[in-house]
Amino acid sequence: MAMEWDGYATAQVWRPESYPGLVLYRVRGRASSQALHVHDELQLTLDAGHLQEVSCGGSRLTAPPGSLVVIPPGEVHALRAEGGRPGVLYGMLVPTVFLTLGAGPLAAGEEAAPREEPLLGGGAVLDDPEVARDFVALHRALRVPGPVVEPRFWTLLSSLLSRLGVGRVVLRPEDAAHQATP
Repeated sequence: MAMEWDGYATAQVWRPESYPGLVLYRVRGRASSQALHVHDELQLTLDAGHLQEVSCGGSRLTAPPGSLVVIPPGEVHALRAEGGRPGVLYGMLVPTVFLTLGAGPLAAGEEAAPREEPLLGGGAVLDDPEVARDFVALHRALRVPGPVVEPRFWTLLSSLLSRLGVGRVVLRPEDAAHQATP
């Protein structure tokens, strides 16, 4: 699906068949802005060409071009990006069911530890070229039509949650509430 707002920006939205509830979007234009709003999902955005100003949980963050903005589920936020030149914003809304945290396989007779709540508090900005490259590559791979299973998806989520200080985090496809179809 593609939408255009008075020549201001063009947005495209994808819903990968193999990851129910996951939403990908890409916005192209000279600027983008949103009013304060909230999602039930984890929001990840990366603007490849503009500085993003982020209002999240009562705080203001600045995200340099090419940095990943991480907004926890349920956090009131707004994003604004301008650069005077065309840019591309990549976004992903990750259902909370995909954020089930685990510390690895259980030993025989061991009981599961209580699940941790992911990403409590305000948002974060990761200004890391490697994370940016991995996020954009994953975004492109997940936009392919049809049932595509992308192992980098779980690796990226695990890496992000670990970097954001959510303890010992290992996400595996079998931890999710669904199994991706081949």
